[in-house]
Amino acid sequence: MPSDSSRRIRLGAELPLALATLLVFLPVALILVLSVQPVVNIITEGWSFGFTMQNFREVFAPRQPYLTQLGNSTIIVAGTVALCLSAGSLAGYSLSRLGWSARTTILVLVAAGLVTLIPPMALVPGLYVTLDALGLLGSLAGLVLLNTVFNLPFASVLMKVYFDRVPHEIRESALMDGASELRTFLRVMLPLAAPGAAAVAIFVAIMSWNEFLFGLTMTTGGRTSPITVGIASLVQPYQITFGEMAALGTAVAVPIIVLAIVANRWIVAAVTRGAVKG
Repeated sequence: MPSDSSRRIRLGAELPLALATLLVFLPVALILVLSVQPVVNIITEGWSFGFTMQNFREVFAPRQPYLTQLGNSTIIVAGTVALCLSAGSLAGYSLSRLGWSARTTILVLVAAGLVTLIPPMALVPGLYVTLDALGLLGSLAGLVLLNTVFNLPFASVLMKVYFDRVPHEIRESALMDGASELRTFLRVMLPLAAPGAAAVAIFVAIMSWNEFLFGLTMTTGGRTSPITVGIASLVQPYQITFGEMAALGTAVAVPIIVLAIVANRWIVAAVTRGAVKG
């Protein structure tokens, strides 16, 4: 039976976590409530609650571009995750298992870290000219490419960490049995690093889903842009449609929240893998 001191320690650890959870949940709850409130309840003083789906009907009406923008964001996320997982897994496996020198590995890791530290705004003019020269300006393929460039270094480093945790004997056994390096990677090593790949996919999906700068500067807006640009367009010089913004924000936030909940066991497994030996 736990003692009083252990109960106090546990309570002291759980209270800050509960408070942090509450602080994170409150903005989400506010958006959910506002999304189903009539406009008059939002703009008038005092507390008045109602229920309507008019805000959702308005933002997803056929004349509005937001449903198309949601599709654009989905395509961008799917393409970025696929490219980052494919190239990041190969790069991480190469750094972890193919005998690169310590100097080369350190240089690659430092370069990967520096890429994430560069403010994207500083690179916008050069990236704009590059996409224009490649004929990808204003296209979803161009946005997928840009998101991949900025997320791939982190994905590669993270995959290297997970491949490092797989025992060397497993790879050596597969090679001794006659498997090629590629077959060993695809059939043996990659499945063992699946929790890490899931964690990388969730991180890349969240980052590319929330990306705003490239969508704003590399597209012409409207139906060519991602949903983050569409949300910003609801802030007008003389009007802010809070109900519609909350409805659209709910539609944007819920898929990522559900994805994180569904993939939670994979993320936990990725974090704790190797902490306990079997």
